Amino acid sequence: MNAFPQRVQAARRGAGAAAILFMSLGVLGGCSDILDVELPAQLGDEVLESPVGAQSQINSIIGQFENAHNEFLIETWGREAFGETPTSHSQSRTSAYYTRVYAAASFSGNYFAPMMKARRFAFGLHEKLQNEWTVAEVPQRAQFLAISSIYGGAVLSWMGSSLCESVIDGPLLTSAQTLALADTWLTQALAEIASAGDFAMPYGASTSAKTMTHGLRAQVRWMAGDTDGARQDAELVPAGFFAYVTRDTDTGRRNLAWEMTTFSINMKLYDVITWWDGPVNPATGLAWANPIPFTGWVNLAILPDGRAVREDGLPIRTKGPHTTADEQANATRDTRVKHFRGKFRTGGDSVDVVDRYAGPDDDIPLVNWKEMVLIRAEIGGGQTAIDLVNELRTADGLPLVTYADPSNAEQIRYMIFEERRRALFAEGRFTYTKFQNPDIMWFPRNVGHLRDLGAAGYEGGVRWLMPYEEYELADGLTLADRATGCPEHQRPVQY
Repeated sequence: MNAFPQRVQAARRGAGAAAILFMSLGVLGGCSDILDVELPAQLGDEVLESPVGAQSQINSIIGQFENAHNEFLIETWGREAFGETPTSHSQSRTSAYYTRVYAAASFSGNYFAPMMKARRFAFGLHEKLQNEWTVAEVPQRAQFLAISSIYGGAVLSWMGSSLCESVIDGPLLTSAQTLALADTWLTQALAEIASAGDFAMPYGASTSAKTMTHGLRAQVRWMAGDTDGARQDAELVPAGFFAYVTRDTDTGRRNLAWEMTTFSINMKLYDVITWWDGPVNPATGLAWANPIPFTGWVNLAILPDGRAVREDGLPIRTKGPHTTADEQANATRDTRVKHFRGKFRTGGDSVDVVDRYAGPDDDIPLVNWKEMVLIRAEIGGGQTAIDLVNELRTADGLPLVTYADPSNAEQIRYMIFEERRRALFAEGRFTYTKFQNPDIMWFPRNVGHLRDLGAAGYEGGVRWLMPYEEYELADGLTLADRATGCPEHQRPVQY
């Protein structure tokens, strides 16, 4: 771990501010374009302490957030039971692919430190703009205030949604407490946008800072269980709107999801899971069905009546084990979940490969209007849910839902879950649906074995934990406090 504790400590506590900025330029490896801006020849404290460095800090916030989120997207696929890699067990234990793709693993340092740097830059810049720097010194002061609040809230949203517990310059916080802070920062951003006037976010991240913020706050409130607030925010995000995890559009930026799948073919997609041999669901104490519901990503389809999921939770597919004669004869492929047949870069048989992203500069959605519709559908329930899902089906030219009974709450619940899986395919957002519904959503939790690399066991976990160093460096905490803020059924096994 070497210098990593110092990096985390500096990013979280603000110590050695100039050193953080130096690291921002050097730690990103292949993402050399991430801070391609006009910076002073010699970076020092003046970049953080002087208003002339405000633009550089904005670029650092966005660049660090993009780099972290790009890495984290691959980590989520382990939680979503996407598949596994061709590497051997002995190799994969130390490879990025093992920890990212299929292991439902605990913390990886590839994204945590950049996320903390993004938060540190956002909080620090906001404090300077609010209390010290004037509009004469920073002509874009009003917009920069809002941007720093937006990304500060986005990082807090990630922490509250993904981690069991967090430390932010103080005591150990629960997920709920961190989400409340995220709500505060995003609400602050909306007030600042109202003062500045709406504007397009830098580098093509979105056409509207205001709409992007409402989308981010809808995600936070949905995750926190604030149904009224989530619905109100989601209703303000129009059809067709996206905000992206992006810094620019034309420098060949590295999209890790594309690189690991479509380009280099380092992961195969799973069909429905029939081979897992673990114990009961710890959230319910009940045995898992076999096949496990809401698993399988290949050959997904929809019946003419709009059904995408059966009453047992298995997705409708055109072919494969456990498909019915009706599915094989009448279902049509769901064009939202794209994959192709290809061979691993290490050779071997052809496998099903993710085909979600088009290239290294393809943008990854951060706010997707379809998720906003699904938030409203889940909250509305009944016929409202059916009508909203059909808005998505119409937009994608897919069969409309006519099979569902609006009075059957379980049927509506399953319909929305499966629609989330497909409409948000390979965006890392279905993970959060799983976190909120552990009664029927599967996590391997350090038991059972992989389908093809049977010697490789799962590392275990539902949510993620911060690295050890966060507990060692935080005042008043020790490693004994690690995972104490996690609900027991969502606590990682290996911690």
